[in-house]
Amino acid sequence: MSPDLTELLSATADLLDDAGPLEPVRLALAGRDLQLTFAEFSTMADQRASVDRLAAATGTDPVLSELGADAYTYTLTADLPGGMMLVAGTHPTLGRHQPARTTSTAATAALVRSLLPWAQTLAALPVDVTGLEITDDARRLAVQLLVDSAGDPAAAMSVAATGVTALRTGPGDPFGIDGRGRLPSGHPVLISVL
Repeated sequence: MSPDLTELLSATADLLDDAGPLEPVRLALAGRDLQLTFAEFSTMADQRASVDRLAAATGTDPVLSELGADAYTYTLTADLPGGMMLVAGTHPTLGRHQPARTTSTAATAALVRSLLPWAQTLAALPVDVTGLEITDDARRLAVQLLVDSAGDPAAAMSVAATGVTALRTGPGDPFGIDGRGRLPSGHPVLISVL
């Protein structure tokens, strides 16, 4: 894991703190980029309000783009400290009922911060992390680590699972290995090695 991911985790947690309450989010961290999308049940109005909070926190202006008679996107691109970039935006909703929320943006920020020691440990190991995803589905927070196998999925899983307890592995989809376990923070994690 590159030191950039550790920096990106810190910047992501700070951004969530600065933005305040947001709709349930999916955070995709890769390289020096943070892509933020909202849960598929979030209404367009709620997504827009969350993008506005992110815009206020970053000092940038969202862009409204018409896609047709009744469709649009509301997006934001912002520079984060250290040359990192945020991309956030709305998407059409699926009209699903939103479950009662037991998560929060503050809890997501705390989870992101709890990943820092693990990320620092992995940064010193020979593992090719291609991404990290944190998902808030309103009921729970989930973490997924994405790893390139470099031709040896079992060896890559062994290194990527450093510090993970109760690891159970199985075939990945469509190839590779998936492992489920617990992070040092106690949170569940899915490690996908391709």
